Amino acid sequence: MFSPALQQEGGPAKGTRSNRRRQRPLSADASVQQPKAKRQRVPLAESTFVNPEAPPEMFEVKSDAVSLLSTKRDGVENVVPPRKDLSVRSKKPKAGERVSKGDGSIVLTSNNAYTVSKLPALPDRLRADAQSENRPNSLGGQIQWLRITNDSKDQQHGAIYSSNGYALDLTPTHAFVWSYTSTNSSPETFTFALPYPSKHASDPLPLGALVSPSASSDEPGLVIVMPVSGKIAYWESISSAATLDFLRQQRTGVEDSISGMFSGEHVVHIVNAESAGFVLLFSSGRLAYMNVRDSYGRPGISVQFLRNGMSSAAGGFFGSIRHALSASTLRGDIAAVRAGHGVKVGERVIVAATTKGKVHAWRVHRGGHHELLADVDIRDQLVEAVQAANPASARLPNDSFEVIDFTFVPRGLEKKHRHMSRLSEALVHDEDSLQHLLLLASLTNKRHTRYSIVEVVISEGRHKIGTVRPLTSYTSPVTTAAPEKPRLYLPRPGLVAFVIFDRAVVIASMAALPDSPESQLQEDSHIIPATFEDVIDFRDEGMLQIIGSGVEEPFSGYAQDEFRAHRHKTKNPAAVLLLQGVGTVRVAVTEVDRFASERPPKVTAKSKLEQAVFFGIKEDNPLVFKGKRDLPFTAAEIGVAAMELSNEIVTSKTQYISSLPASLENNMKDRVKYLSALIDFLNTAEIDLDGPTRWSLLYNAEKMAAATWIWQNNERFVAERPKGDKRDKTTIISETALYINEQQKTEPNSAIGEVDSVRHWFINDVLRLDIFIAWGYQIIKYHWTERLSDEQGINRLLWEAVTINMGSLLHAHQYRKQNAKLYGVDPDAPEGGHGVPAPWTSTHFVTNNLKRLIEFCYQWLETYYTPSANGEYPVNATLLEDVRKMLSPLTSQYFIALKEYSGWAARSNDAEAQALGKTYHETYVNDTYEKILKLKDFGLWDEAIGLAKKYEAFDSLADVIVQQILALEQGASTGTAALTINKSAAAKDEPALAEAKKREMGWLFDEYKEKFAFRAYTVLLENSGVQAVLDFPYDVNGYSTAFLRTRPELAKISWINDVEREKDIDHAAETLLDLGLTREQQVWNKKIELSLGKLALLAEETAPSVNGDAASVQSSVIEARNGANLDRIDQELEMIKIQDALYGQILPTIEAAVDEAAELELAVKEYGQLLPKKQKALIGIFETSMARLIKHEALEPWGLIDLLTLSWLDPHHVNSMGSQFFLALKVAKAGLKGVDRANAEKLIWRRCWLRDDWAEINETNEKADADQLEVLQGTAAWFGMYPGVDAQHRDESFNPYVKPSDTLGVFTETLDYRWEKMDEGYRAKMLDAMKAEDARLKNFIDKAQLNKWARTLYENVVVSVHQEYDRRKMVKSKKEKLRAMMALSAGKESGNGAAKAAGPVRKTGGLFG
Repeated sequence: MFSPALQQEGGPAKGTRSNRRRQRPLSADASVQQPKAKRQRVPLAESTFVNPEAPPEMFEVKSDAVSLLSTKRDGVENVVPPRKDLSVRSKKPKAGERVSKGDGSIVLTSNNAYTVSKLPALPDRLRADAQSENRPNSLGGQIQWLRITNDSKDQQHGAIYSSNGYALDLTPTHAFVWSYTSTNSSPETFTFALPYPSKHASDPLPLGALVSPSASSDEPGLVIVMPVSGKIAYWESISSAATLDFLRQQRTGVEDSISGMFSGEHVVHIVNAESAGFVLLFSSGRLAYMNVRDSYGRPGISVQFLRNGMSSAAGGFFGSIRHALSASTLRGDIAAVRAGHGVKVGERVIVAATTKGKVHAWRVHRGGHHELLADVDIRDQLVEAVQAANPASARLPNDSFEVIDFTFVPRGLEKKHRHMSRLSEALVHDEDSLQHLLLLASLTNKRHTRYSIVEVVISEGRHKIGTVRPLTSYTSPVTTAAPEKPRLYLPRPGLVAFVIFDRAVVIASMAALPDSPESQLQEDSHIIPATFEDVIDFRDEGMLQIIGSGVEEPFSGYAQDEFRAHRHKTKNPAAVLLLQGVGTVRVAVTEVDRFASERPPKVTAKSKLEQAVFFGIKEDNPLVFKGKRDLPFTAAEIGVAAMELSNEIVTSKTQYISSLPASLENNMKDRVKYLSALIDFLNTAEIDLDGPTRWSLLYNAEKMAAATWIWQNNERFVAERPKGDKRDKTTIISETALYINEQQKTEPNSAIGEVDSVRHWFINDVLRLDIFIAWGYQIIKYHWTERLSDEQGINRLLWEAVTINMGSLLHAHQYRKQNAKLYGVDPDAPEGGHGVPAPWTSTHFVTNNLKRLIEFCYQWLETYYTPSANGEYPVNATLLEDVRKMLSPLTSQYFIALKEYSGWAARSNDAEAQALGKTYHETYVNDTYEKILKLKDFGLWDEAIGLAKKYEAFDSLADVIVQQILALEQGASTGTAALTINKSAAAKDEPALAEAKKREMGWLFDEYKEKFAFRAYTVLLENSGVQAVLDFPYDVNGYSTAFLRTRPELAKISWINDVEREKDIDHAAETLLDLGLTREQQVWNKKIELSLGKLALLAEETAPSVNGDAASVQSSVIEARNGANLDRIDQELEMIKIQDALYGQILPTIEAAVDEAAELELAVKEYGQLLPKKQKALIGIFETSMARLIKHEALEPWGLIDLLTLSWLDPHHVNSMGSQFFLALKVAKAGLKGVDRANAEKLIWRRCWLRDDWAEINETNEKADADQLEVLQGTAAWFGMYPGVDAQHRDESFNPYVKPSDTLGVFTETLDYRWEKMDEGYRAKMLDAMKAEDARLKNFIDKAQLNKWARTLYENVVVSVHQEYDRRKMVKSKKEKLRAMMALSAGKESGNGAAKAAGPVRKTGGLFG
């Protein structure tokens, strides 16, 4: 019919039958055998054996005149597939793909509501095209898809026919039909080369549909319509197309063309309205009826445009729809045409809807007869209902409203499902006049589109808007260039709707929730409450898009439901998609009745995370779980869900992880990947997680990575165990899994076959990895104390424990450092505060057992590392050497744990944690010294230096390197190697090594400066003396001088170094002054140092200076500073002079003592006789000061004042040293300032006034004035006051006199600074002593007129001093007169002697001269 040439050869269906059904002999002899009855063999062609190695999974049904077609159409390639006898079996799924039970499908994602799976069946031709079209390319860690083929070849679309289990795929040149429900990955495929394909790449794709099977076949037929040319081809049965004689006999009527098409008009849609026929929709808006069988059921194509005289312009059916659709000829104005129910055989209801909201319905009969059922315009009502139901839609412009698609609500539902549905009461009606529809409508702006599912009931010209179901999860605009428009499906039982977009599927519940007041109000408003809704996204790369779809429904037996052998039997509805580049994908609801239950499925944050983690990790998964749209949950909700999922992954408590894996290592690696995928998804979704959640997620990932490392080492441990007894196979890991406390692990249930405790632990208890690691020491301790293993066994267990402790913690910290940025945390500062868990690598159990394990290693190495006399080791030397080498990194992990926990605790809000953190910090400070230093005992000198540098433990660094140098020098001097335990170093190499270490020490000076240099010099000083410090050759920055200057005890060396090496007289003077004024305790040394310091200051003042103003200013500053220092030196020397004078007074008393104790006893007895026996505090302070005086220690001012004012001295001491009280006043002036000096003067005068009995002095009866004056001149007050008044003549500012009443109260409430840190009881006793002094003095004042006597005394002292000065003045005057007379006398004698020497005067003149 299409071509005369074709009519001579056969119909368009001429081709071959699948050789899979019957073996074809390959020999020439076998080819002449006759076929079975009614089945004639197709003659072999040249192409039959082309490429015989290629698989024959697809069979092409083509025209005989292929060469003719290929020459008449540009760009059309008709490939003849090779034929080969081959039994094909299903391909094995790739590693890691999830295969569902029975059907061989691969699960792409699943949750508690639905499962998305990739079906195995796909024609090899399409699979090969998909692999060539979409090639994965890894860019930036994500999969990309590259287009590498011609656009016209890439174009495809198709459909799913669940009623018979077949799928149809159409390309510009071929049609493919296969059973998509087959469990074979290469199913039997029927390939049809299309006659007269399109001329241009821009032409629309061919349209096609499967036709219901004829009475003589179980297989469907196929009808193809070429949209532009109008050519139609029909195959009555896809399987019988290979029977050549059958097609030749039925050639007539199996192909045709559409006559009457307008210029530029083309077919845009074919609607299967069987058993009535098919309806064709044209781009002009016209409709045509098409039938592929005649009235007798024989193949025969007939097409007629429908007319009924309703319009003069076009007439008939076309006229009605054309004018009903707003007189538009644009394809976009027609949203959809669907075939609905039909009560009678041979008739169907056809409904058409426009994008603007007009709906028309007809009843169409076989043969093309039709009648109008409804014609309504419901745009305004739809817009109002949609905006009322969804506030987000109310903000969008009304003129953007469109109807995108619609579907019929299924009829004949069971009663329970009608009650479960949220739809209206129209569910119970079956009459033809009532059209129960669901419309997919949208309102849009430039960026977002809001979709809604709207229930519409049309009956006898009336309409009603029912339930409005907004779609909130998907807002992407419709892709106009997509091969298929969005589709809406509501498969029975009508509880779940599927909305199919080009790269997304929305699943929306249409079920009613359990009754509640809120749900009742929403139901009255036709608003569906917040029920289940989720969106499944596909990747945007390449040609991956949905090119066809269909639905699978549970078998109901209603109307046209017919059983077919290939039909997928299901209890729940599903949407089936043709996904270009992938294959067939089924989106199946899990349990449809649950959507209307008391606990319906929900889209939870955890379920979204599970999908992204367990299914998004596969690179070949066409689904995309991140980046397309925001999650409808708060950051806090997502954080809680992420934490819950992370814990489930670590403990294998999720359904997506096997609890009994064949390969535990692969299982654990997968769990590591899942945890990595979790944080990757959270970061991609830009979830603002709080600190505790981020750290907890990271800690879980660390545990999983470390546990994987531990299991790999367990495999190694087992493999390295000696052959033999099963007990020899036990490792530190198996023992730990067995003996760990049952409260710290999940106990295996042996009753159900859980007999492998090790694997059971790694599957279920990795969350407690910190306890597992720490238990290594417990196992060794248990084996050692209980004698469960011999020395060799303990040695191996120790090696394994050290390996696991060191390696697992190291691996965890490396993982933390590498992935900290991914988790958004600082790896060096674990966050503290409320809710942040302590680092699992530094818990108390881990840290404590690390320390114990290290110390056990010390004991073990000290016991077993030294070989016996015959050179053999008592245990395995290789393992022992490994333990020694691992001691340094194990110690490092211990330090990290201490530092890590103390840092976390310092930022914590928990007082208990803070206290423990301080303890950890103290332990860290101590152990970084002791345990680093301990490493040198095992020859790990360089390792110890490395650890000390890493943790900036400069004390231990200095100790190790200095001791290493000293040990090398000692070894060089003695000729023995002293550095390593195994004596491997030769003595002859040690001098050079010692020198190298000295250079290294100098480099460390440069790197760490004073922090290291001062400690190094301290160690050097302690071990080799100060000369070693001064002579160290590699100190180029003068750290030795700085070191000496910062060590007060080395000040005597420092000032010498300043003078001799540094030539710094100024600093030498400062050092001497500081030493003499504040540090020196020996009074003689102090006197010398102060004298030398004074000399240095004077020398500095006399040093020549450069000219200039700056020099003059600097000189003035130096003079002022030196002046103050000189004054202070003079004051200190004055106090030393007074102390020496006092010592001179007591020296005669103690000279006969045999020791210091006897000296003190004699001195206290002799000079403390005035102290009241009950005043223990005064006696104590007197004894303390006297002991220091005897030892020649420099006394502070208060101590010297106490000695001077409390001591009883011989009255004649005044003649040799002066008044003891006046000397005390001079000490107060020289050593105290301000209030302290004033209080000291009051104390001195109080004790001075108390030294005499003023009550007796006040008894003046029968005393002459001369006698009374003599008594006053013999008092201590007279001797103390006289030199003071005398001193005023030289220094008027010095006026220390205090009358008795003014001394009252001093130190009766508070004491001087010496008593601030003393015991409260001792202070109270001292206050009592002061109060006792006060009371005695007050008694003298009140009853002995002491104040008046003091005045009298002072006046007489002043008179005496003045008389003394007058006497001295008179004596001085007499001395000056005598000196003058003597000088005059000496002058006369000198003149007489000169005259005599000149001789007599010679007169020359006279009277006459």
